Amino acid sequence: MNDRPFLIAGGGIAGLAASLALAGTGRSAEVFEKAAAFQEEGAGLQMSPNAVRCLRLLGAWEAIEPHCTSPSEIHIRDGRSGALLQRIKLGESFAARFGAPYRVTHRADLLGALLQTVNACPLVTLHTGCSAARAENTDHGARLHFTDGRVVDGAAVIAADGIHSVLRRIIVGDGEPAYGGQAIYRALVPFDKVPLAIAADCVTLWLYPGGHVVHYAVSGWQQFNIVAILDSRWREDGWEQPARPEEVTGGFAHTAGPLADLLASVKSWKRFAAADRHPVTAWSQGNIALVGDAAHASLPYLAQGAAMALEDAVMVAKCVSAEPGIPVALANYARLRQPRTARIQREARRLAGIYHARGTMASMRNALLRLLGPEQAMRRNRWIYGWVP
Repeated sequence: MNDRPFLIAGGGIAGLAASLALAGTGRSAEVFEKAAAFQEEGAGLQMSPNAVRCLRLLGAWEAIEPHCTSPSEIHIRDGRSGALLQRIKLGESFAARFGAPYRVTHRADLLGALLQTVNACPLVTLHTGCSAARAENTDHGARLHFTDGRVVDGAAVIAADGIHSVLRRIIVGDGEPAYGGQAIYRALVPFDKVPLAIAADCVTLWLYPGGHVVHYAVSGWQQFNIVAILDSRWREDGWEQPARPEEVTGGFAHTAGPLADLLASVKSWKRFAAADRHPVTAWSQGNIALVGDAAHASLPYLAQGAAMALEDAVMVAKCVSAEPGIPVALANYARLRQPRTARIQREARRLAGIYHARGTMASMRNALLRLLGPEQAMRRNRWIYGWVP
């Protein structure tokens, strides 16, 4: 019954992207968001070429591109000395090499662009205030139950309800996310308040014993996004709780002058505990499948969370278009995506130790980064950036 809609639980980046991808194949979709409005928390995100490629395929690139910034380079620096360990130019040659450019943006701008594109699509219907409770397979598709007692039937259920996914329990049943032993602090400051010693037109990664900092401009060069991550035993559920500035400045007490000045300029931080999911092989069950963080949440060290969600969306639609039987199509999607996302999850965990290395290990890391140089760094990342559906 191909006229039945796909039911998508979750109206974040993964859910909206999946609805657009399915609409691109002629399939209708209904998106159910538990909040009273479609909104994205957080701050900036990096959109590597694989993410940009997906946005083009989804028809959303024109909506988001004006809100992006185009960093000139990626810099990796030692957080204590300030020494430049590696630089990668992000100009035309980089875009030609990977088939798309590298951009950065604000999460809210990306969600807004996806919403704008969805609102212009007659095959997608949006619902708010709908909190999914469970899903089940039926003789003719799948059924989605909500906490208020409502029930909706459709061709399939796509679970895009995030790292704390309720619907993941049906397919995987592996409990709560795994906490990574780090606290993540996010802040936005006006771009014109960034200290002059900071290379504000670059994406910069500062490596520090027990932590690291990433920063770059977002929202059309109006805001400056700063993410600071520290090794921490703090573990508390919740998203972006207020944090005292001294938590961050104290954790980076011996940084290079420019970074110290930048961190000291921030008056308001939001904090949450780093968490991910263990890689699993069961993402689909009949007419029900997981996408995005519900399937493969990873630590942020590769900056690939949003990109993986966009790739999922494209691949779900591609598999559904290629296979008339939805259970087989969703099983194919899971089979094709799992090796790549599991590698992202494992590599992100490995980088946590490398970024936060101390003593001799930090010295060896710095020497290796200098030795590798930008060309080798780009070759090592080709498996991420060069992905095509």
